[in-house]
Parts: sequence; structure tokens; C-alpha cells
Amino acid sequence: MSNEFILGQALGHELEMAIGRTDGTVTDVHWLRTGSNFENVILLARNRAKLVRLEESNPSTDTVVRVDRSVRPVYPDFLNQEFINTPKFIALEKLGPPEFDASKLHQWLHPKQKKKAVLGNVIHELLLWKQLIPSCLGYADLLGIQAKGIVFFRQHFKGKTVFGWRSVVPHRDGDLRVPYLVGIGGGVVLYWDWLGHDWGANYPALRFASFDLRPLVT
Repeated sequence: MSNEFILGQALGHELEMAIGRTDGTVTDVHWLRTGSNFENVILLARNRAKLVRLEESNPSTDTVVRVDRSVRPVYPDFLNQEFINTPKFIALEKLGPPEFDASKLHQWLHPKQKKKAVLGNVIHELLLWKQLIPSCLGYADLLGIQAKGIVFFRQHFKGKTVFGWRSVVPHRDGDLRVPYLVGIGGGVVLYWDWLGHDWGANYPALRFASFDLRPLVT
């Protein structure tokens, strides 16, 4: 059996996602290949070394995110605008408190996500079946978190990619998309991803832990 390492397309995509999720840059990749840096990472992965993490400097004491639900957010043009303007979606979009504490959000995972990556369609179907969609954060809530900046995002989500499953919207070509936030470089970026992708334990759905919205949905 050959020990030659080959970085295929699938593995390359996983590496790219990992680097993006942790705010990595090209400079970090160059650092990784320098000297014994990669060897030290391998030692950490094999439980032969211990990581001592420095705390974020000057963490924010303001943990509250405010959302003006009287103003509809502007959705990207590539999404199905007819669906976005249906009364049912508008009603779902308006659910939620005018402000919430980011430190008290529930980071929900599909049970199988704790051990392996799970398809977005499977995650979405379970949220629908358990009637948890209304208590998930939506697009407007993610925009509110994004506006707080990268230090706030790192402070509360620590390198994770977080999803707003209440705002699943069809692409104009028909496939479903879900919004999520990820820290990249010095900023927080919002993307819309296809539910045909799969996500593991670092990709939780954000839910309101103490604001049960299910009785509001008919």
C-alpha cells in the first residue's frame, strides 16, 4: 500500500472549508508548510501535544443583538423572489424577539452531526418534522449578528459556521438554499448554501433557547 499523499478534489474542498471556517489565509498555509509547523499540528491531532489557546483580547460585554422586524431584509437576486413574497414566508420571517442574547442561543445539531457530516436536506427535514423551524434564527437574525463584527462572532461561536434554518429559500433554479455565517479573515461573511451539501459538528443551527415560537405558527 502506497503512503503517497494525494490531495483530491473532495479532500481539497474539505481543507478549503476548514481554512475558511477558522479565518485562515494564504499566509497561514505558507506558515503551515514552514519548518516543523505542520509536524506540530500532527502531534496535536494525535494527542501527543497540548494546545494552549490565548483568549480573545477585549471581548465585548454587550451580548445583545437587536433586530428591527418591521423592515424586511433585502434578499439576493439569485433567490426565488416569488417565494420570498408569499404571505406564509413573510409571516415566518417576522417571528422572533426584537432583541436576543447571543450567549444564550441554542446551537442545535442533528443527532448524527455529532459523529459525521449530514446532508442539509436531512437536517432540514428533521427540523420540519419536529416543528423546530419557527424557533430557529432566520436571515434577519444572522444579519444582526453579522453587524456586531468579527470579535463578537468569535467570542460567541468560536470558529463555527452557524445557520439560520428559518430562512430556507429556493434558488431561482429551484434547489433549496440556507443562509449561514462564517468568520473569514477580519470579517463575518454571510453565504447561502445548497442543501445538497453536508455539514458536521461545527455547523450548528442557531435556535432561540427560551423563546418558543411554535404556538405562533398555524
